[in-house]
Amino acid sequence: MKYTKTPFALKLKMLRLERGKSQESLAKELDISRSCLANYETGKRQPDNDMLVRIADLFHVMTDYLVDRTEYRNLDFTMQEIKDFTNIKQILNNHGPTLDLSVLQAESRLAVIQYFEYIKAMVQQEKNNKS
Repeated sequence: MKYTKTPFALKLKMLRLERGKSQESLAKELDISRSCLANYETGKRQPDNDMLVRIADLFHVMTDYLVDRTEYRNLDFTMQEIKDFTNIKQILNNHGPTLDLSVLQAESRLAVIQYFEYIKAMVQQEKNNKS
């Protein structure tokens, strides 16, 4: 039976080599056997969701990157930005289409504007990549 390397297999090996890790050391960190890791890297096996998340966390990448749903390894947000986005999401969920930004503190208004600017930039970048 012939196995073909999947995008996941290639990315896992690339990430491991970028970090200068051996299969043995990475397998130990993931609490799996070296042969299991070797099977992931050759495409003979695919990790379950829990293992996929552990691998993504270890390498600080998104699971979508590992399974080839995006070319972006991660989104570079600060912890404060993540907190701001969480607050924005809560506000949007609570107020829906009737959201009145004037009731927000200046910090929150700025976070909403920055979030939408980020979204617009990402959409534009996707359009440019497809061109």
